[in-house]
Amino acid sequence: MNETDWWAIRREYETDGVSARKLAEKYDISHTAINNKVRDEGWVKGKKKVSTEKVSTKKVSTKKMGTKKVEKRKVESGKSSEKPDERVSILPTEKNNSEDFILSFNPADFGLSEQRGIFAECIALGKKIIDAYRIAGYKGEGSAAYVTASQLLRNPKVFRAVSFLRDKRQQRLSLTEDEIIHQLSSIASANPNELVQYRRVNCRHCWGERHLYQWRDIEEFDKAAEKASNDGKEEPEYGGLGFVETGFPNEDCPKCNGEGEGQFHVADTSQLEGEARWLYAGIKQTQNGLEVRMANQEAARRDLLKIIEARKNPLGGKDEKRGASEYSPEDYREAEARLEDEFKDLD
Repeated sequence: MNETDWWAIRREYETDGVSARKLAEKYDISHTAINNKVRDEGWVKGKKKVSTEKVSTKKVSTKKMGTKKVEKRKVESGKSSEKPDERVSILPTEKNNSEDFILSFNPADFGLSEQRGIFAECIALGKKIIDAYRIAGYKGEGSAAYVTASQLLRNPKVFRAVSFLRDKRQQRLSLTEDEIIHQLSSIASANPNELVQYRRVNCRHCWGERHLYQWRDIEEFDKAAEKASNDGKEEPEYGGLGFVETGFPNEDCPKCNGEGEGQFHVADTSQLEGEARWLYAGIKQTQNGLEVRMANQEAARRDLLKIIEARKNPLGGKDEKRGASEYSPEDYREAEARLEDEFKDLD
């Protein structure tokens, strides 16, 4: 078996701008192997041709082309003398394709293809689901793309990879004081509406034609009409199709007087990001159904005040022996303002 001609591959990648995926197909090697070379040796796509003679992949020859000079750079042991902004990033770009995406994990360890691995990593990095779908190279359009992306995320192998990558990003050898403050600050300032909502939504008559009963689709209406016929009742009223349960109430609706209907909504906790992830404390099964558990925001605020007092006494030299409940609202606002200034870079 012939040895892989990495010099030729590198020349085509840097000089001709050939993508890693096309090079993998041409030289019958894996896409991941080329991406690893790109990352470890600092290959840069679009550079000027530096040599017409074959050289070692350990060093790059520096011959002149006309009057232009080419800087010499070493790539031994994965190091490069190029400026930081010229190196290939290991993080995904905003390009809507996966050709030059370099993964930080091996998708095969989770039973995934490279394309699904890219999708999982984008989700773990906080990309929107449809953006991750596009970056991974999927070609679906419109609502079909969103449905397919949602199904992909719910795949057990993909979700396990996403969870692993999220935990890896948040992993700490130990909690430092600043990290504790970051967590407490996230809990204290999180919006509970990101977890649980009670909202007013439109009733069936809000947006129906002449405020008659509106149906989701023709199938729903046909079933209701058939049942009415079998029961010897009149055909149900028809206010058109297209009812959406989460729509806003119509203030002119004569049936609900613009009040709509109450709806209890719980967010998909597997998709929580930012402060909401720290606020969420799990789901509890009760005799009345499921209960969303949250961290105690008031306790988090009290703990923040104690840490602030111990570090810099930001409450203006007040008696440190006082309990948190003895501070006035002005004290809390002052402490929170100072906390925001001091730790604004933690996020």
